[in-house]
Amino acid sequence: MYSKNLPLLFFCMLFAGAMQAQQDTLPSDFVIKGKAIGISAPELIDQMMAVMPGFETGAKKMVSEQTVKPFIMPPRSAKGKAASTTYTLATCMEFYTNFESNYKLNLSPDFVKLNLQKKTGVNIKDALRYLVTDGTVSADVVPFESNTLPKDVSKSRRYLIDNYLQVFSQQHRTSQKIFQIQKALMKGNPVIVELKIPADFEQVKDTRFYSLTEDLTDEVLPFLVVSYDLQLEAFEVMSAWGREWGYNGYLWIDFDDLATMAQNGYVMVPVR
Repeated sequence: MYSKNLPLLFFCMLFAGAMQAQQDTLPSDFVIKGKAIGISAPELIDQMMAVMPGFETGAKKMVSEQTVKPFIMPPRSAKGKAASTTYTLATCMEFYTNFESNYKLNLSPDFVKLNLQKKTGVNIKDALRYLVTDGTVSADVVPFESNTLPKDVSKSRRYLIDNYLQVFSQQHRTSQKIFQIQKALMKGNPVIVELKIPADFEQVKDTRFYSLTEDLTDEVLPFLVVSYDLQLEAFEVMSAWGREWGYNGYLWIDFDDLATMAQNGYVMVPVR
């Protein structure tokens, strides 16, 4: 009996090995327990990106404007680059967590920041991976601007994302960056962008629309793109600098200017 099934067993082993090899070579940032995290293959991005209820899905051409801003929690002010990263990611994650809920939950950015600072330090890809593998907790458990974690935090409910997609990198052309951001927003997804910023950017106040007039510095910070408007030819972005920045915490930036500033773009894949 064993000898008759040996060819079949050998084929199954070869097939399983090929599938594992494909998983290991999948365009991604990390592979954890056989799961690729941080997908960058265009065909997989299209398959995995969420389509949020109520947003345009069947149009033959790009709708003229789209926004997720009404579903975003109010702007918060973060202190330092590490906090800016985790506060931006928490805001994006809250969008999915609260989307169809009457009760609006604040998620703790400082839980992620404090845990990562103990390990590798805070960068955006490690923070996104942490939200996949470990998640975060309610801000009622670890409040904003916490410097320590409570002893019983391990017993608290965790909120996770399923994955994240890198929809563009700094090597992409301007037109590709613009299109990928628009496509994600059209499906109802905020886009996390890392922007190389000019020296005066944090001081922009009482301003709705920003045009890039200064050289860019080497400083790169995360922002959340929440809207586009084809007539304005601009994206609306949210910072982690609070309500005083821009106009109530938001700023419209010309398509080409934002693409010039943009280094990388990411979209979360929520747990379904």
